[in-house]
Amino acid sequence: MKSKNILLLGGAGNIGKQLTLSFLKDYNIFLLDKSMPRNFELKNIKFIKYDLFKSKSILKIPKVIDTVIFLVGKTGGPQSLEIKNLKKYIDINCETLINFLKYAQNLKIKKIIFTSTEHVYGDGAKKTGQTKLTEPSPKNYYGASKLLSEKILYSFYKKNFTNIDILRVPRIISHNVKNPILSMIRSANKTKKITINDTKAKMNFIHSEDMLTAFQACLKKKNTGFRILNIFNNSKPLSLIYIAKYIKKKINKKIKIVVVKRNYKIEHNPINLIVSNKFSKKILKWNPLINNKKIINKLINKYEPKNYSR
Repeated sequence: MKSKNILLLGGAGNIGKQLTLSFLKDYNIFLLDKSMPRNFELKNIKFIKYDLFKSKSILKIPKVIDTVIFLVGKTGGPQSLEIKNLKKYIDINCETLINFLKYAQNLKIKKIIFTSTEHVYGDGAKKTGQTKLTEPSPKNYYGASKLLSEKILYSFYKKNFTNIDILRVPRIISHNVKNPILSMIRSANKTKKITINDTKAKMNFIHSEDMLTAFQACLKKKNTGFRILNIFNNSKPLSLIYIAKYIKKKINKKIKIVVVKRNYKIEHNPINLIVSNKFSKKILKWNPLINNKKIINKLINKYEPKNYSR
């Protein structure tokens, strides 16, 4: 009989859906979001429509929560460098968390898992594996808002002694969600052309399957205190031009690669960022299996037409 309860905040997105399917056999799932998940079977799942900005209390959830997984947030992009967007990042990435934690004091929560981002790190960040000993320096307001959320959670931990895992993650790649790699592959197949910008930044990725196993590893132990974990795969970041050339080589078509100038002057992504996952692998006993090249190959195999010639 299921006795453990998982509360998924912001669970209507792709990762929330995958987590629900992964945990459904072993946990009671309470999926909380301001909108109903699309194209998703809600049988045996308790969906609660809830807006963390407006509602004052969460009805119809148990008082004892085994684990809260907090997925609510606004992601980055060039707009994350503009001061006019700072309030929006603080509101969505921090105020929602504060509002939930106010209510959480009335619940018996054993653990909180919070999804943060690689954008808490700045250009050429060093000693990224020593997450408790170093202070990151974000270069955009997205990263700054997530770093502030981490500090809010640390204050909550010090006051309430609730176990908390902070997961700093790069771009999560799945075959059914729009992402830079998938866009290149579709363009290559459809137009025989890949258009990229002239950024010098290199990108880190984590496949959704490795992300799920990281969540599962976090769930195995409850009395873990406060941990900050880099959830990255075992490969170095890749540039857009490298990805484009790799796709061209694998698909083996006369694909034209077009490099265009960006419409923004400053690169919003951290440059020369190599993140260590050694501590995370050791403490979680977790090993990501899908490196960046395997991610590209999986997407090619999923979407490339079967009638192409090699």
